[in-house]
Amino acid sequence: MEKLNIFKKTLSCVMSAALTFALVSVYPKTTGKNANNASAQSIAEMQEQINANKGKISELQAQLDELAGNKAENQQYQAVLNEQISVIQNNINLLNQELETLNNDINSAQENIGNLNQAIDNQQQAIDDKVELFKKRLCAMYVSGNDNLASVVVGTSSFYDMMSRVEMVNRIATYDEELINDILGEIDNMEADKKQLESEKLTLEMKVSEQTKRKEEKAAEMDNLTEKMHQTQAEIDRIAQEEALAADQKAELEAANAEFNNKIEEIIAAQAAAAQAAYEAEQQRLAQERAAANAAAAQQAAQQGQSYTPTYTEPSYIPAPSASGFAWPAPGCCYISSTYGPRWGSFHGGIDVGDAGIHGRAATASKSGTVVYVYNSCSYDYPKNAGCPCGGCGNYGNHVIISHDGTYSTVYAHLASACVSVGQHVEQGQTIGYIGCTGWSTGAHLHFEVRVNGNRVDPLGYVSP
Repeated sequence: MEKLNIFKKTLSCVMSAALTFALVSVYPKTTGKNANNASAQSIAEMQEQINANKGKISELQAQLDELAGNKAENQQYQAVLNEQISVIQNNINLLNQELETLNNDINSAQENIGNLNQAIDNQQQAIDDKVELFKKRLCAMYVSGNDNLASVVVGTSSFYDMMSRVEMVNRIATYDEELINDILGEIDNMEADKKQLESEKLTLEMKVSEQTKRKEEKAAEMDNLTEKMHQTQAEIDRIAQEEALAADQKAELEAANAEFNNKIEEIIAAQAAAAQAAYEAEQQRLAQERAAANAAAAQQAAQQGQSYTPTYTEPSYIPAPSASGFAWPAPGCCYISSTYGPRWGSFHGGIDVGDAGIHGRAATASKSGTVVYVYNSCSYDYPKNAGCPCGGCGNYGNHVIISHDGTYSTVYAHLASACVSVGQHVEQGQTIGYIGCTGWSTGAHLHFEVRVNGNRVDPLGYVSP
């Protein structure tokens, strides 16, 4: 067993050197020519740029949300202005109808006044004719000297003639009185009609002036609202331009992050492939060395007439399941850097497998089951002495949880990346991700947990290197 442990440690050191050489050969070198060129940056540099872009994206999204709110407020305000303009326009239309009616009434009044003036002129002519007639009557009475009834009676030839003359005088007097009364009455009526029409005309003109003033006020109010409408429309247009600009910037940053993420995945895949190739090459070399050593030892034993049993056997890449049915989750790695139990003032709920050169090695399903959780968004794949900056991994970094028959579950944490998805069925020994240094991790290692009905238990009761 001691020789086997020495072999494992030697293998770990050789693998570390091989992996280091492989990563140096595949890892992209930073040129410094373009800070946004993903192919010219390390993972840490690209992750810093991604985080910076995420911050800018959040700021742009907040700006877009604020702009959307301002735009909605302006559009709502514009809708109110439209309603007010519609109401004022209806009022102006009503005022125009009233003005048209009043103008028609004024025209009618002016026409009536004109007709009345003509009638007054005609009546005035008739009055003048009657006055002339009355004047002639007075002149005739004065010339004849018959200024009393006695002068009328004197010279009559008979009583009948006298009575006839008296009746005639009375009739003339009555006619003269009626003539005078008619003249005065017509004059009074015409003056009253004329005053009434002029009063009506003045009233209508005052109403027209009042309505015209109201119309001008409404028109000024409409002009004011229309100007506000133009201002809000200009603000809406400005906001739309800012929205378009912010959306373009956000899309550019998201595209840049997508490019970074793709490049990171390519680098991680290249690291994993290089690590796997280096591991297989080292395994082959060691197997050849073991075979040569065993052959030499067998030959020496044969020469001495002794039997020989090989000291080392070829290890399986996928460890065999333990009696519990679980298999070691980190094939080719056996160094347990931290065990289950109290640690650093807290409780460590699993074991840490942390061989040198473990970064990029495969983490395999300890037992067949169904993937129930995958977190694969942490790209802070480097040693840290504090909590993980990504803030969403619970300090586990990229990790996978597999459920086994509903009672048992296993956790694989601090992965460089996961290569399975939720709901996927995995077989025992199937690669579920690649070991890394994400989350709160002071160095590359695999944190492995076994849970029974959701409670963490010591994994070494189920697996062994």
